[in-house]
Parts: sequence; C-alpha cells; structure tokens
Amino acid sequence: MSAIPARRRRRMIAASITSVLTVIALPSGLVLGANELLNETGGDKVDNNATISIPLTPVTMLAVTNSRNEVASLALLAVDPQLQGGTIVSVPVGARADVADGEAPRRISDSYVTGGVTALKTDVENLLNVSLENVDVLTATELASVLAPVGTQPVSLPQPVFDTAADGTTVTVLEAGTPTVGALQIAAALASSQTGSPESTRLAQVKALWLSVARAGVVRSSGDTSSSTTAPSDSPKVPSSTAEFFSALFAGEIDVWQFGASLLTDPQRNPANADMYELDGGEVLTVMASVVPSALRLTSTNIAVMVDIPFDNTTYAKEAATRLAFMGANVVLLRHVPETPAEETVVYFNDTMARVEAETFVNLLGPLTYKESAEIIDSVNLRIVLGNDFVAFLGSGPQNTTTTTVDK
Repeated sequence: MSAIPARRRRRMIAASITSVLTVIALPSGLVLGANELLNETGGDKVDNNATISIPLTPVTMLAVTNSRNEVASLALLAVDPQLQGGTIVSVPVGARADVADGEAPRRISDSYVTGGVTALKTDVENLLNVSLENVDVLTATELASVLAPVGTQPVSLPQPVFDTAADGTTVTVLEAGTPTVGALQIAAALASSQTGSPESTRLAQVKALWLSVARAGVVRSSGDTSSSTTAPSDSPKVPSSTAEFFSALFAGEIDVWQFGASLLTDPQRNPANADMYELDGGEVLTVMASVVPSALRLTSTNIAVMVDIPFDNTTYAKEAATRLAFMGANVVLLRHVPETPAEETVVYFNDTMARVEAETFVNLLGPLTYKESAEIIDSVNLRIVLGNDFVAFLGSGPQNTTTTTVDK
C-alpha cells in the first residue's frame, strides 16, 4: 500500500535533522548527469521552447534469487534518457519496508517470500517513492545470460562470498582477493547469501560486483555533450526486458550507487530483532530525483520543485532536497549545471501563487531572490538555482565529494 504523506514527512524530518553537512558521494550519472535531461548546461536559461517536458528515464527493478528462492540482491537499473548508459542503484534487501501504522514491521525481502514479485514491487515502490512499470526476478543462471557482454572484469572483494546450499551446507562462491570475474561468477555471487549472516557484511561485496558489471560500459568522450529532449526517430526503443535494459546500460558509461543502511535496533520498530536496516530518506530522495525523476511520485498536493546545483558537491543537493521536502514541497528533479555559482540563490517562477509558497523557504534555504520567468517546465512549479549564499547559510563544509568512479 502507498505510504501517506504524513509518514513521509516524518521520515524527511528525521533525515533533515541528521543530514546537515553530511557528505554523500553520488556517482556522476546521477546529479551530474541530470543536466542532460533538459538539454541545457546553464542555470539562468532552460530552453527557448514555451513548454519543456522532463524526458522519460527508463527504470526496472531487478531481484536476484538464491537457491532457496529468497531475494539475495536487489537493484534498480536506470537508463539515461538517450538510452546510452545509466546507473545501477543497489538496494539492501533487508531494508525496512514503509509499512502502514499498526502494520507489523518487515524487510522488503520478506514481501517476496509471502507475496511474490508483486508484493516486493509494492514495497520497493513505497520505500523509494517511485512507480515501476518493469520488474524482473532472475536466478543466477538467468542473470549470467544477460550479463554475458561483461566479459572478464577486475573485482575487489574484501571478504569471501558464501552461500547456503539447499541442504544447509555453506558453500564458498568466490574467494576474497579474486582478481577478475566473468558473468557466471558475478551472477552466482549476486545470487548468494549465507543463512544467519547479517546483510551488512555483504553490502560491500554486492557493490564490488555491480562495479565489475559497470566496467563493461562504454566510456563517453569528454567532449561528447550532445543531447536532446526528444530522442531521434532512429534511436533504439525504450527497453522493456532486463536484457534490453542491460544492453542500453552497456551502450554508455555506467555508474553504481548503493544506499547506506543502518541496522535497526529499536525494539518498537524492529520488535523481532530481525536483520533489518533503515535507509536515509534524504539520500533516497536525492538519488531518485536525480536518476529517475520521471518515475517519482508526488507526496502531497503542494508545489513541485526542481533544483539546479552549480557546485561539485552533492552535499548541497541532499541538503536542498531534504529541506524542501521538510517544508512540504515535492522535489521532482535535481540536476547539476556545470557553471560558476552565482552569489544569490534564485527562484524562477511563472505563477504568483507558487512564489507566495516559495517565500516560506527562506527559513531553511536562506536568502532567496525571485525572478519571474516565461519558461514553463511541465509538472514543475518552481526552479531553484542554488547560489553561494545557500552554502554560506549551511555554514562551512567540505568543498567536494568523492564520486563512485569505474576504472576501465
């Protein structure tokens, strides 16, 4: 079931309290790549068209099951609007589901055991506040088939990968320090999980395996900045199967992002003391609004906001998104604009009612300058371009973040 806005607001409050000046290292395919969405590299001007639409960002949910038919790995495969590259977003299978008040706490992986892929899809959608048209569940053998283009790639495994076989014995799938892996090894490892072992010990392994997949992507030339709001007529069709999603990912550069997860020890929120983890609501919003904006759900009837970040520091993206959500705004798109930041944070509006609501944002965003604009962005009421005064309002902090890069 869908989470009610009040419950989402409480998560945002918690996120805003704990996220101030916390560095998050988003891969370049998220905020940094989102500037391609509107075919514009500048913050002062979006487009000359009367109305601009945010292009479709294809996304699918991929669940990988082990020999016991449990979800061992879970990821969103988000493809760039140009269908060349994208982002693999790894989701901890033990993440706490966004349950309704009075409903027993559960992990999202528990949903698959009790209700199959439909229940798992619903829990992932509610947890990440997105709508997913494509979902798939693959075994190790099936995953290896779609990962065939990976070839042989380097991997860095901090620990061995273990699995529990159907007869209860422990099997070593990959040794620690394995220098290279192929599609069969990656698939087998992603489809492995050891009974009784906390997921926290496996998260680094899962990320390392997805990074190996990402290395098979094609690196774009640094001078290749071509993009368009409408894909050309001879472009490949929007993917609808897992094989087609990976094919589109391998056609460009692939980034990897794994949500942080904190073990839940609160007896009220985790009464059974399960291996259950809490995701950071601010991080989830920032990633989803950057990589799959067209899949985002609105959480309220309030205004919809997009944010341009002219800083090489995604801390500011998270701070802006979290604070806006705390104030009730729907953050529908975050994008990096590679230009010199202005001194002032500017709010562009074309509706006086939206400006009135934006005037309340000064409490958590700092001083704002309002400019009326003739530009109309479909489903967006306000566009905010962060300036140096927003950074000053937050206080001194790190000037750069470390992105997840893939060595080719």
